[in-house]
Amino acid sequence: MTPKSRLDALKKIITDRKFLPGRFKLIPTLLASFVLVLITGSIVLYSWMSREGLMDIDESKLDVIVNYEHSDNSLVFDKDGKQIGEFFNDYHVYYPYSKIPPAMVHAVLSIEDRNFFQHGGIDYKAIARAGLAVLSSGHMRQGASTITQQVVRNFLLTPERKLSRKLKEAILSIQLERKLSKEKILEIYLNALFLGQGSYGVGAAAQRHFGKTLEELNPSEIALIAGLFQSPTRFNPHKNPKAAKKRQLLVLRAMKDNGYLSAAEVKKWSDGALVYQAPASMNQSIAPFFLDAIQEQTDKLLDGKFKGKGLRITTTLDLGLQQELNTILQKSNSIYNSAAQNLVNVKKPRESMIEAASLVMNHRSGEILAMIGGRNFQRSQFNRAMKAKRAPGSCFKPLVYSQALMGGMNWSDMTYITPVVIQNYRPQNYSYEFMSEATYFNAFYRSINTPVVELGSKIGIKKIIETAYKMGVKTELKNQAGTLLGGSEMTMMDLAQIYGTIGNEGVRPEPFMIQKIIDREGQILFERKAPAPVRVLPKQVAYMMTNAMQAVFRYGTASKYPEFYNYAGGKTGTTNEAKDNWFCGISHDITSLVWVGTDENYAFSGQIAGNTMALPIWAKMMDRIKDKYPQAPFEVPEGVVKKRIHTLFGFEDP
Repeated sequence: MTPKSRLDALKKIITDRKFLPGRFKLIPTLLASFVLVLITGSIVLYSWMSREGLMDIDESKLDVIVNYEHSDNSLVFDKDGKQIGEFFNDYHVYYPYSKIPPAMVHAVLSIEDRNFFQHGGIDYKAIARAGLAVLSSGHMRQGASTITQQVVRNFLLTPERKLSRKLKEAILSIQLERKLSKEKILEIYLNALFLGQGSYGVGAAAQRHFGKTLEELNPSEIALIAGLFQSPTRFNPHKNPKAAKKRQLLVLRAMKDNGYLSAAEVKKWSDGALVYQAPASMNQSIAPFFLDAIQEQTDKLLDGKFKGKGLRITTTLDLGLQQELNTILQKSNSIYNSAAQNLVNVKKPRESMIEAASLVMNHRSGEILAMIGGRNFQRSQFNRAMKAKRAPGSCFKPLVYSQALMGGMNWSDMTYITPVVIQNYRPQNYSYEFMSEATYFNAFYRSINTPVVELGSKIGIKKIIETAYKMGVKTELKNQAGTLLGGSEMTMMDLAQIYGTIGNEGVRPEPFMIQKIIDREGQILFERKAPAPVRVLPKQVAYMMTNAMQAVFRYGTASKYPEFYNYAGGKTGTTNEAKDNWFCGISHDITSLVWVGTDENYAFSGQIAGNTMALPIWAKMMDRIKDKYPQAPFEVPEGVVKKRIHTLFGFEDP
């Protein structure tokens, strides 16, 4: 028989059921069915794996982890190099593996992955234990994810509970173990994961939960932090102390089971209630509003490209002056209490409803020396010194008078104090009845309203607004008569530009807060260069306006503080119903402003006004400013002739 004939006979036996014994007659059918199911299952599995992206997992995704660059907090310094705070998107205190205390490593490994140094990314023993636990208890009692898997999940995957995600996690974990050492994977894990209270990593958690460095922690504290990796929210000691304590005990027992602690040590560190630091603000700076503004400006200057890169930022802040002003504002409770008692239509007035803000600028250089955006940063982070738009009231008048002086007006010129109507706007004089006439000088320091509107109608409101913009005002002002008396809202920084221009002899100041930014390697990323000066007012006009503002301290609405007359000028501002109360002042080098009011724009009654609310705070501030920055008298420029003039009647006083 030829080989071919033997093969044909064998095929016949296999395919012809009558040649098979009875118990083997189903084998071909079962075999064919098995092959069919295997092929179909393979096709379905391949299709599913392709759809879930499991057939072409790109190892380059792991570059995010392999090239992980830790975040550093950016440090912020005042003008003299004293640190005033730090800012961060996430709070990090990075520890290389070699610097992490062994006890922390032991605690984390004991509770999270005791076989970490033995497995290759997947702990099959842990998977088996978890499976047996499910079979014995009917539900999942312990996890089986390795530290490597947790790193992969946190950096690359979503937390969704899907088989495809778990398979991706497993594949990527095996690949990651081939690319990084165990120590490096553990270093990333211990530094990058969120551990509550805004902290990322064990170093930051030590600071945020206990106010200590990692090296200062005892085993009890180490166990609490190690317990946070599973769920920093569920085991947060500040919010769930009972759950945190239970988890801490579990970690301590796990450390004993793995030979890192004795039974006596576990008992010692288990006894007693949890001890931890009360939640603290992420911003502990003496100048929190200033620091927030610096972070915002840094992001803008660097286009957000250097977040978490450990920047070193030198600012214009005078830390000593800032501390002095903080104290003054915090100790002005008598002013805030008086204001609260005079709130209108408020059922339960409280002193805490009253807000205040302040700004100090060197108008010669443009440096912002101090800033207070509100009375309590913890209560409200809104920066009223930079972002609040409020009506300035009479503090706007120096701009109108400066424009009039440029147009040829003299302070000795007479004005009739009579009712004025412009664009259906009829201003009132707060403190004085309509009388016959007075000099513009007299009308200014007594803050009479109608002459301002009369001048503005002659000059043109649009022209005055254009001058405001030239001075550096950024807020859009309304082209209406009420703007002449400060009815158009603007920021405190806008007002600083107006007063700074006058104080700087007519040259617009260019306010800035950041002098230099360098990265952690010392490379300069930004350094401020002074812009070319821009003159807005003639020197003579700026001096004449300054001289009139000095008279406010001698004869006018600030006459309670005549000691400032020789070296400072200023203007009070009070809006309708005293909703906003201001004092804006200048000296030879310094522009300083104070505002008092409410965020809700409540009205006040009684004697509430700029000279009773803002001026007393400003006066205390100015005492501190002149001690730190001695103020020279204002220089009289060429072309200005000084004569004694009767301020009411305008004739020359012998």
